[in-house]
Amino acid sequence: MREQHYYEEPYLREYDSRVAEVTEKGLVLETTIAYAEGGGQPGDRGCINGVPFTNTIHEGEHILHLMDASSFSKGDEVRIVLDWKHRYEYMQQHTAQHLLSGLMFSKFGIGTLAVHQGEDILTIETDREDIPEETLYQIEDEANRAICENHRVYYLELSHTAAEALGMRRSIKVEGDVRVVVIEDVDRIACGGIHTGTTGEIGEISYAGAEQIRGHVRTIWRTADRARNERRANAQTIKELSKQLSSPREGLVSSVSALSEQISNLKYQLVRMEKSIAESTLAKGEKVFLSAVPLSSYQDITVDRSYAALYQNGDKLNWLVRTENPEVFRNFRAHFAQVGAKGGGRGPLYQGSASLEKLDELRNLLGELIDG
Repeated sequence: MREQHYYEEPYLREYDSRVAEVTEKGLVLETTIAYAEGGGQPGDRGCINGVPFTNTIHEGEHILHLMDASSFSKGDEVRIVLDWKHRYEYMQQHTAQHLLSGLMFSKFGIGTLAVHQGEDILTIETDREDIPEETLYQIEDEANRAICENHRVYYLELSHTAAEALGMRRSIKVEGDVRVVVIEDVDRIACGGIHTGTTGEIGEISYAGAEQIRGHVRTIWRTADRARNERRANAQTIKELSKQLSSPREGLVSSVSALSEQISNLKYQLVRMEKSIAESTLAKGEKVFLSAVPLSSYQDITVDRSYAALYQNGDKLNWLVRTENPEVFRNFRAHFAQVGAKGGGRGPLYQGSASLEKLDELRNLLGELIDG
């Protein structure tokens, strides 16, 4: 495509061009430095003559800048300014992906099936059903070593036959001439993305986890500023937890486990206490009453009479009706609109919510229905 000037000068942040076409979706320029979304790498964004464009995509045989193009005409001279932070982060991330996939394959025989470059994380779906975490940390170490070694990253324009002869880790998906991205002494792969000039520009790579998808391991990584920011955030979290729990980092897990056990015991005691309060409340024999404990406390208590319990939960009102006479609930449901109620259940237990403003009306209505 004649528009793809970003391949010739990938580090250009501003560029003068001319409008080739105006569409309902945006602008096509004669040449552009905005990378069009593809190969797992998001499209560029920025401004054209001060008007923001939110993404850049392939539209047929051309590159389209998505924006409000109503103020432009074909032939206009324009200046395009990239959101450079956005572009450079994805250049770093895309180079990191090649580095990781190359090392996975060359050092551990792990193939890459799919990749996604996100705003926070980079994911690489592998061809393995299982990868030991120790191996993934080894890959992280190898990647950061390659960053420190600052390998050169460059491109080769080859015929399809010449590119196939390189024996790359993945088959070539395009016809005709092939653009090969080379990380010197580490990896080479056919790719149409934009990358940094050296591995050193990535800064750092951190392993962030793994998950199962379609029967394969999908690995999760952070790169560059995202890796550094996450590392610092984790360090700050550990610092705050250590302070709150009066525990050094080495003792945090055991301290949290002990605290969790205490909370579980307290919850159990609270449930028993609430049930005891519910039993005492029911022993008073009231047909309709305001409860001091959540209505869940009444669910396993059986009594030989009908009653209705109401519980105020913040600005909400919950109700519970226990009765062996299904006619009581049917009549109550017929008056739902009157008291702003909703709910249901299966006899003998029915539950729901109602308007707090209708508390008195609800209480009187339930009293009449249970008495009737």
